[in-house]
Amino acid sequence: MSSRGYGTTVLLGVVGAAVAFFAASRPWARITVETEGLARDAVSISGNDAIPVVGGLALVALAGCVAVLATAGRIRVAVGAVVTLASIGAMVAVVTGGGALHDALALSLADSPAMAGNAALQESLADEAAATAWRWVALVALVLPALAGLAVVRWGRTWPSMGRRYDSVGQQKAARNDDDPWKALDRGEDPTV
Repeated sequence: MSSRGYGTTVLLGVVGAAVAFFAASRPWARITVETEGLARDAVSISGNDAIPVVGGLALVALAGCVAVLATAGRIRVAVGAVVTLASIGAMVAVVTGGGALHDALALSLADSPAMAGNAALQESLADEAAATAWRWVALVALVLPALAGLAVVRWGRTWPSMGRRYDSVGQQKAARNDDDPWKALDRGEDPTV
């Protein structure tokens, strides 16, 4: 994969992880509670409230995609593996989290003043809650960092890394391990020091 593919891969991974992180903060289920004689109440539950691991793993994938830019070699491959595993873990949590979403909504309904302590109504309303598209947006968005992480594992070693100017002073001296004073002068260094 070329350098152009490198930039595109990292960009798509960052965008996918950011969208998944944002989608986890949006409402995944909502319902309006109307009880005669009480105020109407709109109850919603976000992905982070129901399944907090989704937002956390999306954030790990986002940080890993950005870290690909600052790493090289085996470390970059390891970062790509972490991005892939975090993305797949978040996707599994989204797919299998229906029960957790239902339970979190039932708890939110219990706190609603419109429920007036009616437990039977609480369970039936939790079953009737309208699901939003944000849960599935998160799932689809997580595919991008998962694929980006796989691409990093496969081709990351061949991609360019940041320039030597970002290395520590010790690493820079080790990289310049030559005794030619003319080359030192070409680099702008004083070979007599």
